[in-house]
Formats: sequence, C-alpha cells, structure tokens
Amino acid sequence: MLKPLAGRLARRPWRFVFPGLLLFFFAYTLSHRRGSRAQAPAQKHKAKTKSFFPPLETQAANSIELDYCQNFPVKLLEEVQVVLKVASSESSETKAHLSTVSSCITNLMIVGDREERLGDRKVIDVLAELPKSYEKDNLDFKAYVEQKKAHTEGETVKEQQRSFKLDRFKYLPMVDKAYMSNPSAKWFVLVESDVYIFWDTLFRLLSQLDPSEPHYLGEAHKGSEGRQFAYGGAGIVLSQGLIKQLIPSKGAGSTEIPRENRLSVRYEQWVKEEQRGDAVLSYAIQNATGHKLEALYPTFASDKPKDVTTTRDKWCVPMLSLHQLKPQQMEDLWKWERTRPYNTKPFTYSSFLSYTHSFLSQGPSREWWDNLSFAPVPNDRPAHRNAGSCGSECAADANCLQWSYSQTVCRHADFIKLGDAVDRENGGQGEFVSGWDTGKLRGMGFGVEGKNGQRQFYEGCVEATWLTPQVS
Repeated sequence: MLKPLAGRLARRPWRFVFPGLLLFFFAYTLSHRRGSRAQAPAQKHKAKTKSFFPPLETQAANSIELDYCQNFPVKLLEEVQVVLKVASSESSETKAHLSTVSSCITNLMIVGDREERLGDRKVIDVLAELPKSYEKDNLDFKAYVEQKKAHTEGETVKEQQRSFKLDRFKYLPMVDKAYMSNPSAKWFVLVESDVYIFWDTLFRLLSQLDPSEPHYLGEAHKGSEGRQFAYGGAGIVLSQGLIKQLIPSKGAGSTEIPRENRLSVRYEQWVKEEQRGDAVLSYAIQNATGHKLEALYPTFASDKPKDVTTTRDKWCVPMLSLHQLKPQQMEDLWKWERTRPYNTKPFTYSSFLSYTHSFLSQGPSREWWDNLSFAPVPNDRPAHRNAGSCGSECAADANCLQWSYSQTVCRHADFIKLGDAVDRENGGQGEFVSGWDTGKLRGMGFGVEGKNGQRQFYEGCVEATWLTPQVS
C-alpha cells in the first residue's frame, strides 16, 4: 500500500502538500488572531491587598453634591507622578478625562502639542523643548510647526496638520519632563486621554513592588525586529529604579539632567524612523538599561468596554485599564465606579460585569444584540433551529457561558462579553439574539438573588489573582 501512495505523491506532490500548507496557514492565522498584542503566558500569585480608593461610603441625595474624590489617597501622589498625554485635536476627550479619571490627581502633569489652560489645569507644549533638528527632513514634525503658526495667527488647522501625526514625538520628552520636574517620585504613570485607569488597582499593584528596582510595566505589543513594547493605550508604568538608569543625572546625588542625557536628544533618529512613540520608548529602555518589558496583560489592557473578555481564568484577575472610551462612556463609568455599593475588595474582571451586564436582571437574553460569540456549533446539532434551542444547548455544555443566534446559525463561547447593538434592518438578514448562561454565572457568584428576591451583582473577589511581572 505504501508503494502506490509513494507513486501518487511523486507524480502529483501538490495534491498532498497543498492541504498540509493550508492547514498550517489556518493554524498560524488562528495563533495570531489577536493581532499585534503579544501573548506570553503570565505567572500568577495570590495576594491580599488593602483598598486605597474604595467607592463612596455614603451618597448625598443630590448627585451633584457628590465628592467623587472622597477618600482618594492624595498622600500617595508624593510617590506617584501621573502624566496625561493629550492632543489639541482631542479637546472633548481631554476635558472628559480631567473631569473624571484624572480629577483627583492633584500633581497631574499634562503634556501635549500646544500650550493652553483647561480650567485650573495647564497643558505643557512638550514638543516646544525638542531640538530644532527635529524639523529637518521630517514632514510629520513639520506639521507641528505649521500647526503652531496657524494657532498663533488665528487660522484654522488643516486636516493634514492634525496632531495625530505628532503623537509619537511626545513620549520621549514627556518622560524627560516628568523626571526632571519630579525626580523624587518613585513611580511614573503614563496615561492617554482615552484611557480609563482604575486607581485602586494601580495602587494595590504598586504596593507589591519595590520602586528602587527597575520596573517597566504594561501590556505587551509586538514592535519591529520581534521586540515588545508597552502599549500606550493600556497605560505605562516606570519605576524610579528604571528611570535613574535610563536618564543619568549629572553626578552622584545630583538631580540635574544634562541636555545630552535626555531621551529626546539621544534617540532623536529612532523616533524619526519609527511610527510609534511607545515603541521607541521601549527600544530606548532596552538600549540604555538592558531591561525589557514586564508584561501584565490582562491587568493592563487596551480593550474597549464592549470587547472586554471575561473567562473563568480571568474571574479574579484585577482590572487596571481600558482604552478608546468616548467622553460619555468615561463619565458614565466613572460615576458608576465611584457610586457602586461600598466595597473594599479588589476590582476584578468579574467586578466589571456588574457594570456591563446589569441588564441580566431583566432576563438572560437580548434581541438585536451581538455579544461577539464566534464559534459555530456543529451543523448537525439542533441548536441551529432557533434561539431557544441555541440557548438550551449552551446550558447543557459545561464550557459555554454565552451564545448568539443569527441567520439560522448558533454560536457558543467559553467567555463573557458585552458586544454591541445590531441594526434591526441588519441587511435583511433577520433576527439577531444573544444570550448568557445566567445559571452558570450564578454558580460563579454573579447575579445571585438576595433574601428578598432582589438580584445582587458581583462585588469582587476577596483575594485577587495577581499577575507576577515577567520580563518578556
């Protein structure tokens, strides 16, 4: 039998090789389905941490009177320097951030591409301090010069001059500026205007680490030549121990930073050639200190709220950041976080379900909704008959936590997501129903009923599952 097979393979090798290549391509694509986010398995540990910024203990009758910063650990800001990176073209996002997430940060440093005042806050034009050589052979940076000239002369900034081109040039000088302005800080936290930070999680994390050691923390993304960098859309944390190696002072005991030691001077050519400023910061850290990123996804995460994926493994993992929140989303989440039932437990992925999935108190499914379940049930299953059958088979499958039904196709998922509304016209494709297995969720502690029949949502894990920083 082997001889005929060998003969056929010799005559028509592609009949056998092509399916193999196709299978390999499918497997490769599946393994890279998360795009540029680097997925390295993180080690975990249990740790009991105290709460630094719990929800409000009491609430005033009139929500306008609420002090959302009540009990914020201002004393910790003597050790933590928060830097908010903004763009002049994102004024609504910046204002929303200043009135919510960063409203309690008394020593907040705001860096952008235009000097201005926003209420009692000052935005530093961090690009104004860069060497003139940045303008040479650099069309992207020339947009800053033209933009500044237009603002000075009262002209409208043209579309091609919009500041998104300038974003990458801010990372190096903002780290320089933060360190030179506050050299005694033990931690430097870099945040963007559409990034939501859960401060209690951040402070709990930092309380477990030694700032005198070199730490470079964030969510890993893949950069050039296989190198990894902390993605700015998830927030970045640098320790004093790292910064001192990264930006040498003039001498022992001195806090003066010679101009030639600044990152923006030493790595000017790199930032001109690379399209991502957060990536250049990572390359500079590796080049100057030899220290690589300590990846902490999913605690640091750049997911939109609708895309947050909660699994059994993530149930007690603390949540620190979200990305691409629109101004109204940021305001809504901030108010909810501060006014949810008083709770000193760590804020975890399961805690977040109380915000995204509170509608489950009305029932286990939603019409005209896609919860982003993606795995079709085998074709021969009765699950494809209708939405009810799809939900019933999910309930019978120990791994299934949610399902969706559309175009006579039932899909299951072993995770929990919010997803988004579906247009009722739906291209004429008919109903779209999504559901969640509330029985399993109740078994995991979410959505249990109280003594009087009222539904109580998840308050959090007593002991969180923390990710142990691992050099990637």
